Order: sequence, then structure tokens, then C-alpha cells
Amino acid sequence: MRRNYIKTAAAVMAGVMMLSLTGCMTKPSGTSSQVSGHVEAPEDIWAPYPEEVTITTMGEENSGTEFQNGDDYQNNPWYRAYKERFNINLQNKWISNDYSTKLNLAIADKDIADVFYVDSARLTTLYEAGMIMNLDEVFDKYASDVLKKYREENKDTWDTGCFDGSLYGMAQMSYGIIDQFQYIWIRQDWMKECGFDAPKTMDDVIEIATTFAKKYGGYGLAECQTLENFYRLALSWGAHPGIWVEQDDGTLGYGTVQPEMKEALAQYAEWYKEGIINPNFATLDWDKMAQGMINGECGVIPFAQWFGYNPLPDLIKNQGPEAIFYPYEIPTQDGSPIMGSVTFNNNGYVVISKDCQNPEAVMKIVNFYVYTVNDAVGKESNEYLSELHSFNYPNVVRGTRIINPMNDYNQYIQVKDAYDRWAAGEDVDTSDLGTNVSKFESCVNWNTSQDPNGVGDWLQQGNDPSAYGIAKKYVDEEQYVKDAKWGPDTATLQAAGSTLNDILVEGFTKIILGEQPIDYFDELVQQWYAAGGEKATQEINETYGK
Repeated sequence: MRRNYIKTAAAVMAGVMMLSLTGCMTKPSGTSSQVSGHVEAPEDIWAPYPEEVTITTMGEENSGTEFQNGDDYQNNPWYRAYKERFNINLQNKWISNDYSTKLNLAIADKDIADVFYVDSARLTTLYEAGMIMNLDEVFDKYASDVLKKYREENKDTWDTGCFDGSLYGMAQMSYGIIDQFQYIWIRQDWMKECGFDAPKTMDDVIEIATTFAKKYGGYGLAECQTLENFYRLALSWGAHPGIWVEQDDGTLGYGTVQPEMKEALAQYAEWYKEGIINPNFATLDWDKMAQGMINGECGVIPFAQWFGYNPLPDLIKNQGPEAIFYPYEIPTQDGSPIMGSVTFNNNGYVVISKDCQNPEAVMKIVNFYVYTVNDAVGKESNEYLSELHSFNYPNVVRGTRIINPMNDYNQYIQVKDAYDRWAAGEDVDTSDLGTNVSKFESCVNWNTSQDPNGVGDWLQQGNDPSAYGIAKKYVDEEQYVKDAKWGPDTATLQAAGSTLNDILVEGFTKIILGEQPIDYFDELVQQWYAAGGEKATQEINETYGK
């Protein structure tokens, strides 16, 4: 559903996973952020307040939001719904295109809003400064049953918002692990002309790639200077770059420095030597790599589920609808089932100021978002739900939004079922699709008019094979390795930033280009350990009890 890199969210400070802190500091919270005093909340969590309650928030300007009919960050369908349903007036203290900097200043000045979102570093800062509320009581009393179920079913993630066993930050979650898997995308007109079937082994992939390059020009495999496609293909050798995995001795180690990566790297360097990999990859950023695909320079690329959204629409506009790429499973070396990688993926935390006079009101609007994506279909009109969820409007309420981690999984089931019924000639009643109507319509539009704007949804959800169709099998059969670091970065990882991974990418590039032999991998691993990797590994094992 959205662009999803191998790299996870920005680095965060250590400490949030250390749940053995001795207690909450009670430093003064400074000037109260309230506009209205406490108003007694109704017992019914869905009932409106008897008089208007004002709640303040702080938000991030989002360039992808397409405001409709005079809407803006203060006047939009979400804010109007809060007033109409609950008599809650949500007021923006500020909206900034530099949320991080503005938030730091607000915390330093002790001038925070009632409710807003933070990363784990700022969650720790706010907790230690005594500026945010212990949410145990208000969550227990006012969270909806569905929201409580989120917490029960995703305990590992929600526990990262706890200190001393008490909840201080409600995990915002992500759209689900179905988004995280990787694929081989192959151009279909070339595949049909060359008579290829779906690849079963990595040798099949290379045969397809080299045949395309010989017949149509260009190169066999697309790559860019971050080596993200190599990291995707490394799964074929049983490697899991970018996550922490259990080693033979039971301790945890970083997947990118394990022996399986050396095997994958040796083969990748050989492919480069044979001219299979884009010879200019070391100078290409992602956009330039994508432009090569758009220009028809390559017909095979390892990629994530959002390839159909970018760059495929531009590729189709340039090359024609026959140039569509389909996703396939990344095959292993021997054709056995591949194991994907699943990372810790949490979009932040919803926190409530310690000075908030009406925290129940915050829970009401948090519950409302959860309601609209779970229980509202059939109770609310599709038009109403679409008004809330279209045009990137959910980002307007980022500070009070908690996502259903099964959202995209459930979406796929709904959209695929509706599309299959439509394709079989049945009349499809879209009233039960809620906000997924647009996904279904995109699939139909691609098949009826080859509208490039619909190809992303079609390849993600409607087609056989589709990215989510493949990923659903991985999820259902637990065909993945879960990152053993199921929480924020440790102190050393936070301090290192991108340095540790930069050491590896730069060294791997030298090996691929032939500037260093494959045994240079072992030297790189030692450099990585010396630069902080050893300390980080120790912290990870201490944190997770290994």
C-alpha cells in the first residue's frame, strides 16, 4: 500500500525496551496546554460530552495530502466528525513541515499539546521528564474492545511503550507484515516472447535476465548504490540482512555479517563480472535506477510490493501496457521454500500530556479511528468512510491514529474476493468494501482500460500472481524469520546511525566491482565489530536475554 524500504524507520534512542527502570521522575511539566478544564465524561465510551471539550494536538505537514473543498489541517472530515459525534473540539497548537525540530523545541520549552505522536527516543525523554501521562487507568476504562485486542495480539510492540510495566505510549503499529516481503519482478511481454515459465530456482532467474539482456539490450539485473536489491536476493542463500537472527550457538547476531551473506556476495560479484548486473550501479541512486527501468533497459528486478505504484506506471506510459511486470517468489538455490524477513515495524507512539484535563476525550478520538477501519463498514456509508480515508487524510490525524496491523491483510482478502467475483461476471455490491472500494475499482479500471493509475492496486492485490497473494501465503504458513530485535535500537546502534551499515555497503560494493577479493568480507566484518558492532551485539543479547 505504500512505499516500503528494506531500511526501517529513523534511528531512535535507547532505553525504551529497558523495562526495569526504577520509577517515573516527577519534574514539573511547565505551562499547561489546556484550553478547557475537566468535563465529566459519559460512561459510554461512544457517547458525546454534555458540553464541548477542547483537546490540543501538534502535527506534521504532509505534502501528499490533497485537501478537498476548502478543507485544511484545522477543518477537515476527521475534525468535523469529532465535533459532531463526541462534542470534541480538536485544536492544532501548530502544524509544521519540520515536525522533529518543532517537537524538540516544544519539549524543551515544556509547551506540549494534550495528544501527539513521538518516536521511542522522545517517548523516553518525555517519560523521564515527567511530562506524559501513565495511561493504564484511562486505557483500561475507555479504550474500545478492538483497541484492547490490538494490544493483546501485539504485546511485543505495545510493551515498547511501557516503563516499569505501565503504559505511557500507545503503539501506532503499521499496516502489517504482509507489506514487508520481497519479490522478483519480471517483464511479461519479454517473458512471453522468450517462452519462459515462472522461475523455480535462482538459476532460472539468471537465465531469464541474461536472455532479456541479449535479446532486448541493456542489462540483466537492476541495482543501485545502496545495494538494496542485492540485500533482497540474499534471502535466496538463507541470509537475512538488516535483522538480528539466532546463531548456531543460540546467541543473536546481525544478519548482514553472517556467513550466508558471504556466499551471496561471492555469487553477486561473479554476476557483475559476467555483465549480468547493471555495470553503472555504483553511481546510481534509486531514482536513476528507476529511470533505467522506465527506459526499458532491464526486465528483471528484485523489489518490494510497491513496484506497481512506482516506477511501473511511468514505465507503462513509456513502454506500453504490455510491458507490465509481474511479481514472483524469490527462489532459493535449490528450489526449496524461501524464508522472508520480518522487522520490528511501529510508526511511533500516541502520548497524552500529564496536564491533559480530559484524557478520556483523547481515547474517544483514538477509538474512532480504530472504528472506521474495523467496524464501520455497513454502519456508515462508503461515501462517509471514503471522505475520511481518501486524499491521504489519515495523515492529518497522525497524532491520534492507531493502525490495525492486519489492515492490508484483510484488505487483500476483500479486494481479491470482489475482483474475482467481478471477473466471473457477477454483480458486485461494493457497499461491504468500505474504504477498499477504490482498490477494487482500480483493479477493474486496469483490466478494462489499462489505466496506469490502477496497475499498482492490480499487481498488489488483484492479479494472479499478486504481491499480497504471495505474501499471504508467507504470513499464513509463517514462512519468515522474525527480527530478534523486536524493539527500538540500543544505545550503540542509536549513536552509530548509518555508520555501521555504511561500512558494509561500501565494502560489499568493492567486492562486487572486483576491487577486493571475496575474503575481504571477513575483514569487513571485523571492521564492523570494531566500529561498534561488537558492543551493539552485546547490548542486543543483554536486552533480549541471550
